[in-house]
Amino acid sequence: MATRLRFLAFGCVFALLFTGSPNPAQAQSGVAVSGRLVNSLSGDPITGATVQIDELSRQVTSGPDGRFTFENVPPGMYHLSVHSQGYSTRRTETTVGTTAATADISVDPELHFEEVTTVTGFVRSQFESLQPTAVLSGQELTKQLEMSLGNTLVNQPGIASRSFGPAPARPVIRGLDGDRVQILQDGQRIGDLSSQSGDHGVSINPAVADRIEVVRGPATLLYGPSAIGGLVNIITEDIPTRPVMGANGNFTFDVGSAAKEGGAAATVRAGNGRCAVHASGGGRRSSDVRTPDGDLENSQSRNGFGNFGASWTGEKGYFGANYGYDDTKYGIPIVEEGQVSLTPRRHAFGVRGGAQNLTGALDSYRATFTARRYKHEELEGDEVGTAFKNNTEEAELMASHRTFGRLKGSFGGWFLNRAFGATGEEALSPDVDQRGAAAFLYEELNWPHFTFQFGGRVDHTKYEPVGEDERTFTSGSGSVGLLFTPTAANERLTFAVSLARVGRNPALEELFYFGPHPGNFAFEVGNPDLIPEHALGFDASIRWRAPRASGEITYFRNDIQNYVFRSPLTEEQLADRLSDLEARFPGRELDIAAAEEFPVVENVSADSVLQGIEFHSDFGLTSQLFAELTLDYVHGTLTDTDDPLPRMPPFRGNVGLRWQRNAFQVGGNVVATAKQDRLFEGETETDGYALLKLFAAYSIAQGNVVHTITARLDNATDTLYRNHLSLIKDLAPEMGANFKLLYNVRF
Repeated sequence: MATRLRFLAFGCVFALLFTGSPNPAQAQSGVAVSGRLVNSLSGDPITGATVQIDELSRQVTSGPDGRFTFENVPPGMYHLSVHSQGYSTRRTETTVGTTAATADISVDPELHFEEVTTVTGFVRSQFESLQPTAVLSGQELTKQLEMSLGNTLVNQPGIASRSFGPAPARPVIRGLDGDRVQILQDGQRIGDLSSQSGDHGVSINPAVADRIEVVRGPATLLYGPSAIGGLVNIITEDIPTRPVMGANGNFTFDVGSAAKEGGAAATVRAGNGRCAVHASGGGRRSSDVRTPDGDLENSQSRNGFGNFGASWTGEKGYFGANYGYDDTKYGIPIVEEGQVSLTPRRHAFGVRGGAQNLTGALDSYRATFTARRYKHEELEGDEVGTAFKNNTEEAELMASHRTFGRLKGSFGGWFLNRAFGATGEEALSPDVDQRGAAAFLYEELNWPHFTFQFGGRVDHTKYEPVGEDERTFTSGSGSVGLLFTPTAANERLTFAVSLARVGRNPALEELFYFGPHPGNFAFEVGNPDLIPEHALGFDASIRWRAPRASGEITYFRNDIQNYVFRSPLTEEQLADRLSDLEARFPGRELDIAAAEEFPVVENVSADSVLQGIEFHSDFGLTSQLFAELTLDYVHGTLTDTDDPLPRMPPFRGNVGLRWQRNAFQVGGNVVATAKQDRLFEGETETDGYALLKLFAAYSIAQGNVVHTITARLDNATDTLYRNHLSLIKDLAPEMGANFKLLYNVRF
């Protein structure tokens, strides 16, 4: 621990040495450039917008009448960029001569695209992102909020939910699950075991999030090879990174009928401009879920969490720390006649420091260290069947260099130390120590209407299982991307293309597990001889926006060499190979008697292809009536045999209609999911279905306080349906009609 802290401190000092003192502003001779910002639909002035001259990096803010002025602008051709909450970004060319220039600008209201930071580390509109993204925040997050992260995100393009009952639902992105989808909190790994098993849940309550950002497709440059399929970043800002004056925060309370559930979460930030504190906490409790077939026994859950953080925030930098604890218990339906429950608990301690708007070689940097202590017991009644631990320490240093001509980017390093262990009936591997380290580079070349991105990452990972041979992997990843915004389209059309070459090391459970695993309904056979996956991921997106329409369509293809999957074995094949398996796992007493209870699967590798489409569009039919349409589909195939990959989500469409007047909105949407009959060996067909959801929301503003009440009726027709990605879909349907009432106050 001391060595890692010294490493982190050295990195911070190194970054500081390359930052300089502010240089005096140089006076410029020129003329005034002024203008007025107006809403393109109503003609109303836009107040408080940021207007920037890109070539000069100068900014001003529009006044109450929408007007702005730049003084002393030298002659030349410039691009004016406009950014304002609730409006689309706008870039306009203007020529400045020897006399004062004017540039009145009409800006469209934003129907869909928000700002996102996860893709590059920079704040950027989704419209200008090189990769497809999704963002949930504010009222939209409240409308989608569920007891699990997977179900909160399930209606976003390209995202499905793997489930084992309602509590342990986890996101699946473009048909990829487990270790191929990274779950982060403020850019750092959660540190739980949700990727290893279908009955392991994500150890975070989505109600704590300020916003949730999703990257679809390889996001490995900044976040490592486990993000080969994509990532989810839950942003909580437990450590304040910006000055806080006074107090602000929010409180959310919700109740639901189908599981007799209730939950509450609160966040408060307070500061004096120099010091800031953050406190959050809450909990949730639910009973057995009601389905159209009756109650699903042992599907109850409860959760509690608390976090506290404090930091010093200066004009350009910050340094702080936080501590958090969450405690969960939930039942696992069906298994062992509904007598199994899990008890995840997690302690997390973090330290973070950084600075921005520097004037030396570095423009900004951040350094983060987080230690997590995770454990859970799998209870059979009141007896502990298996106990798991997963202790991690993670450090990251990332710096962004100042702009050199048109080149802007970031570089950094990352370190992980992990100690995994399990004791009891489902201890499928010996204790394993894992260490990882990486170095990465992300760069962009920017022109007013064109961006070229390139970067690379090298990861080194070592697994050290007790009593067995260690495995060491070194893999590299690289990517290039192009973003083009045609001048003639007036910032209303963008083309984005990205190509990523990614190497993913096999996960611990793929290498070392052996034995019965009720949480996956399988007798699992790991393979320590697996080699890394190598994926070539391609994305091509077209995004458009206009005063009354915006949207995005994406085609993606992911060619994965040595794709690791679970291939069925018969009991006879397992018995015939017992001597080979004893050599594969020396020192273990291999008991195959339990193979009679579960299907036997072995982790093997083969080349595969996943490809598909994602489409989303919003339409302003009138000034008060809005429609949306979402479609997504993924087709996964084993290249050599043309067989389907296991557990692929079916084709899905979502049609919604919303009427909004001032602070009141009401609407509904229908999610239609096709029948899934492209099946891997051992899978069963899942019928298609259509679900109706109705909602209404009303906000009341009183000074700086905003109250929002939201009412939802999910599965309004009480349709009996089954999720193809549920491990218990043949034994239990999904939740029936559920009335949910949510109250949120922000101040």
